[in-house]
Amino acid sequence: MNEQIDIEALKKDEKFLEDIKKLEEEVQNSDSVAKAYQLLDVKLALNEDEEGINELFQKIVNGAFTNIAKALESGNKFDISDAEDFATMRGIYEYAMQTYSENLKNQAQELFLALHHTTDDFELKDAFMVHAAAVGKDYTFEDFTNKLSKIDENTDLTDPKALFITDFVQPVDILLEMMKDEVEKLNKRLEKLEAAREA
Repeated sequence: MNEQIDIEALKKDEKFLEDIKKLEEEVQNSDSVAKAYQLLDVKLALNEDEEGINELFQKIVNGAFTNIAKALESGNKFDISDAEDFATMRGIYEYAMQTYSENLKNQAQELFLALHHTTDDFELKDAFMVHAAAVGKDYTFEDFTNKLSKIDENTDLTDPKALFITDFVQPVDILLEMMKDEVEKLNKRLEKLEAAREA
């Protein structure tokens, strides 16, 4: 059985507080999305004030947008085993899911498509295409999460992919076949993007 972390004791632990202060300074003085996420996860665990958490998430999103714009421009792919690449993908994905939940479908679809285009992991690539196609097929966020996705409570949280929805009620290839017309439209958009980048 996992030992419960004593949050109140941590808040009084000088070494821990010193480490957080150091991390806050590092986040302040760098553009590292990975370090900002490290700090965010600590602040969430400590139930810190919402305003500070929102500000930090905004910094993450801004950094992630900068990184994905560079990747789209250069044609580089993100490697999930690289801490900075993974944090960038996580930031874009969490923001995309947030916009999807707020019914900002065009924006959400663009972000899922950008993730599909910039990842070098085939399982994630296909999963992001399912996300983008589902948005185009007018699935609401609730339908996507409740009827199309399979959320497994026993997910291995040490697996970085656990932060992304990759498991669906149907195998991915069948879903992509079912949404074939939308997938073709999205692939044409990606071809134009690639042609413009290489021009």
